[in-house]
Amino acid sequence: MHIKRLAEIAGRFDGMLIDQFGVIHDGEKLYPGTLDVLKNLQRLKIPVGVMTNSGKRSLANRERLLSLGVPRNFFVTAISSGEVAYHMIGRKKAFVIGKANENYGFDGIPVVGDVAQADVILILGSDAPNTTMAQYRDFFSSTSLPAICCNPDKLMLTKQGLQPAPGAIAELYENMGGQVQWIGKPYGEIYAAALKAIGNPHKVLCIGDSAEHDVAGGRGAGLATLQVMTGISAGLDPATLHPQADYVMDAFVW
Repeated sequence: MHIKRLAEIAGRFDGMLIDQFGVIHDGEKLYPGTLDVLKNLQRLKIPVGVMTNSGKRSLANRERLLSLGVPRNFFVTAISSGEVAYHMIGRKKAFVIGKANENYGFDGIPVVGDVAQADVILILGSDAPNTTMAQYRDFFSSTSLPAICCNPDKLMLTKQGLQPAPGAIAELYENMGGQVQWIGKPYGEIYAAALKAIGNPHKVLCIGDSAEHDVAGGRGAGLATLQVMTGISAGLDPATLHPQADYVMDAFVW
């Protein structure tokens, strides 16, 4: 069902799980309709959980939303795949794959600089285009450690356009025979955490720009889904996307 505005269906739901990158903002600024949507959801007392496939923990993602101008009372929580993974790792010694000089907030996790000393590989981010997929392949050819992918997204928005995201790096390792545990959308753990955070409402709508992650994940969790044709889906024909969402909207507007 194609809708023009979220207001057409918002009253059918008592909770919203909304993707961050590609729906609320483009990585640098809010999309034009974002604040109006969130303000009206607050007015209707519909709790909002912002969900993100980010290797960073939830605090960093909350701070990003605030820095972009989203009032703190417009959302209940910003739950990240990195936060879910952090609580699952325990005290394993980790070798981190991520963006150079990035702080992912994994304080308390023993991080080592030599993969030979690690118990697990944490795929938290991507350094593309500075590090190529061929270079990641060369690295993986020298190890057989289990890996945890804390961001299943295959593509990410950058100033250089779409680039391979952590999910693409993890997929490469898995295709080479590596053992990968996936944390984040579309996998169930992040939905359980997000639903709990917003009070486990009965009728929840998942909103996102990725059919592979947001729509598939929402459907897998037994929730209604809305595909927004921005972010990584900008310019695509919604009829070609799989899986199909319950609702499609061109932009995140009220």
